[in-house]
Amino acid sequence: MNNNSKVLALKYRPQSFDDLIGQEVVVETITNSIKANKVPNAYLFTGIRGIGKTTTARIVAKALNCSNGIENLCKENLCENCEAITNSSHIDVLEMDAASKTGVDDVRDLIEFSRYGPTSAKYKIFIIDEVHMLSKQAFNALLKTLEEPPEYLKFIFATTEIKKIPITVVSRCQGFDLSRIKSTELFELFSNLLDKLKLDYVTILMNLKVVTEQRQEKEEIKQSLVEQIKSGKKIGRNEPCSCGSGKKFKHCCGAL
Repeated sequence: MNNNSKVLALKYRPQSFDDLIGQEVVVETITNSIKANKVPNAYLFTGIRGIGKTTTARIVAKALNCSNGIENLCKENLCENCEAITNSSHIDVLEMDAASKTGVDDVRDLIEFSRYGPTSAKYKIFIIDEVHMLSKQAFNALLKTLEEPPEYLKFIFATTEIKKIPITVVSRCQGFDLSRIKSTELFELFSNLLDKLKLDYVTILMNLKVVTEQRQEKEEIKQSLVEQIKSGKKIGRNEPCSCGSGKKFKHCCGAL
């Protein structure tokens, strides 16, 4: 996809630890463990929908496999590994959506694939999104490999419902609950975004400030609002508000 045609939520998705907002403790803990060569068998990222769990998982995968090493991670000029992971095309980094692949056979295929070492990177990494959707049999099949994986294999799990994951799995992961982003940080983020887009919408920014203070919605919702601003699309007063509240525009942001 041409970068200019991407929706803003994808175009400006965080690509490195430096881009992550409001997750300083998570970033410091993970980078320190990699520097100390004490990488856990599995990471488990939890948090509300849209907080950045999958994005963070991909950034961790890049940090583990960056050709430049943890002390000199890629930022702009990406190495071959980081570029492939960014494009979801790296042969050693496999993503699986457990919402659609919930069965034991899916996990067995994953385990079979894990028997072969990495082809071009330091680690073979499996990112499993919505991991709580796996069946009981699938979790049981995964457990043995999770307990004693080969040194080259790492798992990264993401979930919105940690209580649905067996404790035997949770206890074998290094867990991180991603924090909600502060309204001041969100306001600064989208102020900078509008500046990058060379848009001068003072009223919209002030409305965004009120919205982010009232509801700390996920970043993608805010960026979809900026997308509408960018395209010049007008929202009818009786249409659903783009901020994600579920209310009509005239009763939500249109009333600000």
